[in-house]
Amino acid sequence: MANRKSFKAARTQRTKKKRPARSELHTSGSQPIVLFILFQLVSLLIVMVSGRGTAYLYMMIPLIIITYGGWYLVNRVGAEISFFINSAMLLTFGTMIQCMLLEEDSIPQSLLIIYVLAAAAGVICGFLYRRMPVIASANGVALLMLVSILLYLATLVLGAAVGGGVRNWIRIGGMSIQPSEFNKGIYVLVMAGLLCTKEQPGRKRIWVAILFTLINLGFLGIQGEFGTFLLILCTFLAFIFLFVPDIKVFVSVFSILLAGGAAITACCMALLKVTGGTSNFAPMSFVLTQIKKIANRFIYWLDPASDAQGAGYQILQARKALLNSNLFGSDTTTPLSNPTNDMVFPALTERCGLLIALTICILFGLLLVRGTRIYFRCPDRYHQAVCAGLCFQLILQAFIIIGGSIGMFPLTGITLPLISRGGSSLMSTFMFLSIILVISAGNLWDGRRDYSHYETKLQKARTVHTNRFSSMRNRSRRRTGVDDTGKS
Repeated sequence: MANRKSFKAARTQRTKKKRPARSELHTSGSQPIVLFILFQLVSLLIVMVSGRGTAYLYMMIPLIIITYGGWYLVNRVGAEISFFINSAMLLTFGTMIQCMLLEEDSIPQSLLIIYVLAAAAGVICGFLYRRMPVIASANGVALLMLVSILLYLATLVLGAAVGGGVRNWIRIGGMSIQPSEFNKGIYVLVMAGLLCTKEQPGRKRIWVAILFTLINLGFLGIQGEFGTFLLILCTFLAFIFLFVPDIKVFVSVFSILLAGGAAITACCMALLKVTGGTSNFAPMSFVLTQIKKIANRFIYWLDPASDAQGAGYQILQARKALLNSNLFGSDTTTPLSNPTNDMVFPALTERCGLLIALTICILFGLLLVRGTRIYFRCPDRYHQAVCAGLCFQLILQAFIIIGGSIGMFPLTGITLPLISRGGSSLMSTFMFLSIILVISAGNLWDGRRDYSHYETKLQKARTVHTNRFSSMRNRSRRRTGVDDTGKS
């Protein structure tokens, strides 16, 4: 009895010693919470000055639920808090500018629905990623590839153009969904499953990855999605560079892509010159239309004044909005063709000022730094690849759209993550962020299909089970009076 009491006292003392670590974590997390509340109050004041305070008050309900509910989940699973803070601040900036761009100060019902659906998609996706190691298996990768191809085919058959754009939207009831936004994440999972479930991916896996990339690029080229085409291509090069140990493979692939791109560009230019850009043959007419769409992006990027009321209009208006802005925002509102999505950065800079625009760029830079830290801390190759691919896509997407808005690159038609209004884009962004946060928390399945290193553990488990069954059998035989020692 004395020994049992002393053992209980020692165990209670050990648990008491461990508890201060949790309290220290809680106190260290309370300061960012207070700062974040002040940050949201400042955002409310900015929106109220612009005359859209009522809309922002309604939007604060889902915003607070998302930010502080996410804060609770992140602390509960032990994920990277700083990565979540950066994402939440970008989402707050996005909510602020979307309310300021409303035509009237009323309840933004569609925006509320988008936020609710995006939050639900993020939570479900994070839960499934943590509980479904099958996605890294051969069957899981094959299933993801099939789903991706079916989404592309559904877009070609059922796709509709929204706002006069490319046919990359599927209408379901009163909603429009852009499947290519979700195909970006599927592509990262497939590439991670093909190249990163073993230390040395074989030649067969590399060829399958190249073939799947070409299928993606082909469908995107048919749809005319230049922005997503560029994202997939750059993601493919990043995967080959980071996760194929032989650098000769990357050099060869990059050289072939460079030569192939130059050859295709020369052929397209020659085809436009020979045909004059028109043809009575339906397939040829479709090809010429897609070529002209991409060519016009470069032509009017270099000289937007050549068609000031047509293709160069939004580039000129974006430059005008940037010139009208000052450090803390201006009273002018330059009419932009799509201020809530493609042209959200010039609209934000004009209304909120260069200071907030620079802050958003810094937050995206910090998001890259935090994502890189998660990448290096992750001990498993598969999850490293998923984290690298998703972070790379988010940051590259922001870099492309900001660069296109200020005239550094041709306009691509993609959205600014967490800032633009797009429903499919926001849902996919929430899904990407939730997966990255789950990876940062650790305690995941290792994601490898080569389980040969578990042979020792498996052999030990078999030995334990064999001994257990032997002891149970001997025990039952003693009860029935059967003795093995009596056998001859």
